[in-house]
Order: sequence, then structure tokens, then C-alpha cells
Amino acid sequence: MKAGTSASAKRRTNPLLALKARDFRIYWLALVAQVIGQQMFAFTLGWLAFEITGSQAKLGLVYLCGFAPQFALTLLGGVLADRVDARKLIGAAQTNAALAMIFVGAVATLGTAQLWHLALGAFLMGLSSAIDEPARASFFPRLLPRPLLSSAVPLVSMAFGSSRVIAPSIAGFLIAAAGAPTTFLTCAAGVSIMFGALFLVRPARGEVRSHGSLLTNFTDSLNYIRRNEVFAKAIAAALLNASLAMGYINMLPVFAKDVLQVDSRGLGILTSAAGVGALTGLLTYAWLQTRVSPRNLMVGALTTYNAALIGLALSDWYWLSFGMIFVAGLCHGYFLTCVQVILQTLVEDHYRGRVMSVFTLVWSLVVFSGFLLNFAGSLVGPRLALASGAAIVLAYVWLSLARASALRQLVLASKPG
Repeated sequence: MKAGTSASAKRRTNPLLALKARDFRIYWLALVAQVIGQQMFAFTLGWLAFEITGSQAKLGLVYLCGFAPQFALTLLGGVLADRVDARKLIGAAQTNAALAMIFVGAVATLGTAQLWHLALGAFLMGLSSAIDEPARASFFPRLLPRPLLSSAVPLVSMAFGSSRVIAPSIAGFLIAAAGAPTTFLTCAAGVSIMFGALFLVRPARGEVRSHGSLLTNFTDSLNYIRRNEVFAKAIAAALLNASLAMGYINMLPVFAKDVLQVDSRGLGILTSAAGVGALTGLLTYAWLQTRVSPRNLMVGALTTYNAALIGLALSDWYWLSFGMIFVAGLCHGYFLTCVQVILQTLVEDHYRGRVMSVFTLVWSLVVFSGFLLNFAGSLVGPRLALASGAAIVLAYVWLSLARASALRQLVLASKPG
């Protein structure tokens, strides 16, 4: 009996268990390539915008152009994900993303890149993300047995975490060695891999798709979230943190150049600290979730994350800043993975696309946060802007999230299926 229990516990703490499913394994490898391409594009776009203009406010404007379509259309993307074949939505989104990267790469190659070219590239990427993110959240659970879902969610998050280790370093060194145009075209190759992978996987048939008007489907999903205190509190914490704190990653070009005084290589290493931390968190999440309640994991991770950002805002030392970013990445991985495991485990299948689209607003709000923090930084300085945003999130964590009774009682158990 003890041997069986031990073997079962070892399986639950194996972070790579979901990769035993062939279709999910193909999808996950393509996702890693896609996200590396996206992260490299965002990094290079920000670098080139600041290089061309030298303006923190104009850098923020580029991020705002990516935020607008992503924020405005992500909820529509979630409704579509519950009505249309998610594979078609993902394929269309990645085609659009590749074309945007090729366009920016072409104007950079010709030496005619202007701010509006970069803003247009950011807009097209935001449009792609609005459709792609909820479609992916609805699609990947159909690629593996439900008992493996709690392993699959951290792996999907790991694709994003690992890209933050790899993408900034690759982009920084590639910009230095071959220039921004080559970097943009490399990004396009990365996102194109997902398009090919969609033809190789065989997803399980989903439940009956939503009917009725788009507006009815949307309002129904909001009421569903509002009635569930766990969903409402977890999603609200994620969205607030995304709005006021997660955009720190888009302030790093400013901290690197004006505060720490390092070049693009130093910026790449600094940015990769977030990915190293997130990857560490994702690799240890399976072990941690068997020892800490979801409520304590969310509250503790989000508290430490924002405390680390305040430390970053106060730091004048390069390696201390690296350490603060590492801790932030570690706790960021814990927090967002915990929220996604809760949602994907407890949500009813016919609401999955819409509920996950509300959560995936996190990624568009990161872009808004980049604009907000950079704009505030141009007025009061980057240190005060970042520290203030983190302090507001900390106040919410302890005044609202930590007090939620439904989270105190929460025990996760996958639905049969």
C-alpha cells in the first residue's frame, strides 16, 4: 500500500507528466517556439522604439497600440472560442502575427522604420493575441486526458516562463550581432511553427457549442464568474496585478539605460532573470501545490512578487536588480499558474473559452501596464511609478484576497471526464 501511495505521489509531483500525451507534446513544443518568437518581437520592438525616439513616453505609446486591440477584442475571442473551431482561430491568429513581424522586419531592413511602423506592428500583434489566447486556453485541454490537466497547465505556463529565459537573451545578442531586421524575421519563423503543428494534432470532440447572440453569451459568462467567489477573487487579483505591476518588464529598457547604465546585452540578461525565476517556479509548482493550499499559495506569491518589485525600484546595483527580478519571476510563476489551475480545473467546459478569455485579459493588461508605468515614469520617475503600482496591489491582496472565505475553504479536485 505504501509503495502504491509513493508511486502515486511521485506521479502527481512530476512536472512533465502531461508530455506523455502525444498531441499535447506536439502542441507544447510548438507553443514554446511561438512564444519565444512573440517575446523576441516584443523585446526588439521596444528596443527599436526607444533607440529611434529616445522617449519613454513614445515607448509607452507603442505598447499602448498593442494593448488597445488585445484588450478590446479578447472577450470577443473567448465567445468565439466557445462557438468556432479553436484550431481555425489559432491558425488565423498566427498567420496574422507572422505577417506583422515580416512587415516590421521589412521596413527595418530598408532603413525606413518610423514610430508609426512599430505602432502598427504592435497593433497587429495585439489583434492576433486577442483571438489566439482564449482559443488556446479552450483548445489544449482537449489534447490530453482530464486527470493530466493539473500537469498541463503549469507546462503551458512554463512555455511562457522559459521564453523569458531564452527570448530576451537571444534577441539582445541577435540585435547586437545581426541587427533588428534579422531578429524580426527570426520571430516570424518561430510563430509559424504553431501553424504547422495544428495539422498534426487530433483534439477530442468538445461539448455542444454555445448558441444565441454574442452579447448574450458574453453577459452569461460574466454572471457565471460573479456567482463564483473563487473565480471572481482570483481573476480580480490577476487583472489588478497585471494592470499596475506586471508592466515592469516593459520598464526594463529604461532601468537598464538610465538607472543601471548597461547596453542591450545587459538588458537581455536582466530581462532573462524574470524567465529564470518563472521557470524555477513552474518546475517546482507541482511539488509546492501538494504542500500549500491554493489560497496561501496565491496570497504568499503575490505578496512576495510585489515586494520584490519595490526592491527593484529602489535598487542601484545591477546584480541586486537581477535578484529582485528573479524573485518576482519565481512568485509570478507560482501565482499565475495557481490561478490557471483553479480555473481550468473547476470551470464547466461550455464556459471554458469565455471564462479563460476574462483571465487572459492579464496579458493585454500587461501591455497597458507597460504604457501606464512608462507614462507615469516620465512624470514622476520610473522608481516611484513602479513602487506605487506594487504598493496598491499589496493593499488589495491583504484587504480583499486574503479575506475571501471561499478561498479558505477551496480544495481542488478534477471533475470526472
